[in-house]
Amino acid sequence: MDECAALECNEVKAACQEMACTELLEYLIKDKFAGKVVVTASLRARSIVVQQMLSEIDANIPIVYCNAGKVFPESEEYKADMIKRFGFTNVLEPIGENETRVRPDDHDHIEWVKARYDRNHGATQEAMHLNATLADYDCWISAVYHFDQDKTTRSRVEREGLLVRVNPILDWDQERVQNFMTQFNLPYHKLASVPVDMDKKHGDGTDVMTFAF
Repeated sequence: MDECAALECNEVKAACQEMACTELLEYLIKDKFAGKVVVTASLRARSIVVQQMLSEIDANIPIVYCNAGKVFPESEEYKADMIKRFGFTNVLEPIGENETRVRPDDHDHIEWVKARYDRNHGATQEAMHLNATLADYDCWISAVYHFDQDKTTRSRVEREGLLVRVNPILDWDQERVQNFMTQFNLPYHKLASVPVDMDKKHGDGTDVMTFAF
């Protein structure tokens, strides 16, 4: 990391110490990295919390939903409902091509996503490389949350190669997430709190993927 990049990251870290989550996001989106912020998201409750905050700041923020494998009907419906609810107008798809190619002086930018395909296989984790998708941005708000993150080894703000990577609610516990969802009357994914019988099939004959959101 060069000196300028280190100073920039330290400046954002200092702001992070002083600001609440929504204030931090507004600072990043409208001030520090105006026009150069991208969000990766999912349909998990933690991600929905961040999306609610973002919708109050800039509904035109570029947002990329990350998922593994087949997207099932419940997820398609929930995603459409949430996009409409939040008024997002700049929902993007991962570029897909050359995602594993790392630029000079950069790092390999990855979101780890979880998937379960049928009752005979355990949950698997997949590395979703996003190097091409994130190439045009300076700040990455990472809000997929398929896996719990270790607060002792990660920071809300980190310099990751050419990007500043921000995890706005790294220090939130499950109770705080649930309270936020209740406060804003945010619905959960249909499969999030309902035990799924893996013997049951969707109408298209596919097994239920319980971690497909």
